Amino acid sequence: MTNKSERFYNIVALASMALIILPVGIACLILGFGLGDNPCILCWQERAILIFVTLTTLFIMRYGLRPKYLGLLILYCTIGIFMTLRHTGGHFLRDLGQGFSLEIFGLHTYTWGVVICWSILLILSIILIFFGNNLVDNEDGEVRYLSKFQSLAFISYFIILFFNSVQAFTQVGPPPFIGHSDPVRFSWVPKNWHWSTKNWSGLLKPFSLRGNYSIDKPYFKHDERRKIAMFQSGDELMKVKEVSLPSEIRGGIRDIDYNSESKLFAIVTDQYFIYILDDKLKSILYYVRIDPLYSIDIKTFVGISFIGPRRLMVTGYNKSYVVIRIDEGAKIVDHYAGFLEGTNGISEKYRGRLSSVRSKYSYIRCLAYDKKTQELVIVSIPNEKNNKVIATRFSSADFLLNSEKEIFIDDNDLGPVISSLKVIDSILYGLDPNSSEILILDNELDAFSGSIKLPKGNYHGLAVFEGKQFVLIEQKRATFYTK
Repeated sequence: MTNKSERFYNIVALASMALIILPVGIACLILGFGLGDNPCILCWQERAILIFVTLTTLFIMRYGLRPKYLGLLILYCTIGIFMTLRHTGGHFLRDLGQGFSLEIFGLHTYTWGVVICWSILLILSIILIFFGNNLVDNEDGEVRYLSKFQSLAFISYFIILFFNSVQAFTQVGPPPFIGHSDPVRFSWVPKNWHWSTKNWSGLLKPFSLRGNYSIDKPYFKHDERRKIAMFQSGDELMKVKEVSLPSEIRGGIRDIDYNSESKLFAIVTDQYFIYILDDKLKSILYYVRIDPLYSIDIKTFVGISFIGPRRLMVTGYNKSYVVIRIDEGAKIVDHYAGFLEGTNGISEKYRGRLSSVRSKYSYIRCLAYDKKTQELVIVSIPNEKNNKVIATRFSSADFLLNSEKEIFIDDNDLGPVISSLKVIDSILYGLDPNSSEILILDNELDAFSGSIKLPKGNYHGLAVFEGKQFVLIEQKRATFYTK
């Protein structure tokens, strides 16, 4: 064997010992036995991956550098990166300093798994680049002779493996016991050992690559399951007039709003069109079609609200939004990035995402602006995994979360779907098209306090005209009602 080849296997031996002693050995002997830190179920999987990676390096030292061993290393590291990102991802967005388990050089232990697996893949790429034409060192299949230094890597591996086996048996238990989500601290005393099969139930649930984000998209047609009204009785409205909307409006109307200062209506459709109309709903003054894929992915538009006399906010059902301004000096040619088509007179100010906590795993179908508190308000729609209805308020200054409240919680009944929301004197009026009623929310957003009954119809949007009339959109018609 050449000196060059021997140096290579000494490097492999050094890497093998570094892998098993530093992350795995320190985690077991120092953090575990010394500081009482027990790994959770995901930590055990990450530790097992590093043990398998080290075992493969031992095969390389014993039988030579072969493609199948490199393939195994790539496979293990791929699984390891998935597991560590799966683990780390649950803590990435926490507040500063929060996390799980102990820190090493400022990083929690599970984060180091990502760094280690990526480093191994980087080293493998270097090996393939420089040794790719001569991978098989022992073509006759003979076992390599190990130097004392290389033998030390084997000894280190089995010592660390033994101590990890002790920790696993005493703290987790033999099969069918399984690791914990929140392990208790390490103990040598048997009465403090906590053996559990609890996590099997989580592993046996229906599998989805999207996990908690596997939520069905909003259903924009009438849902017969939700047609039962929340209130058996309520105020009724009197019809004032009916107006046919301009035929130039393209797409299904999703929401409408009115601003009493500028005397303008705004309409949004499911084809990403925003229309600005006069106060008689007869003429289209301006319009644009938003590019929903520019910068931020905005799903189908569901809500529109004036946040100023000439400033509007539009949101998709995924809580991504765009803010536009009515500006006579704006030119459509200057907004190629954000607008697919339109007229002069509208400019885009910015785009963003509304980030909630309680309604994180829920979509929305409405947006409102509370002028008194200068807050934006959304109401989540219930789904099969989360039947709660959450009212969430955001500051209109920075669009960050101000408050959240659960306004409907009933595990035995389907919650209402608020498809349009408006605010009058800090009281919210939410259109539920399935039950043909306008639900009323009290000032504190604690619960629905009553309803206004509507004639049967296929309503899509709700606006408040001059503070005293409701405007309901049905197909391409706007009907004005008063109490």
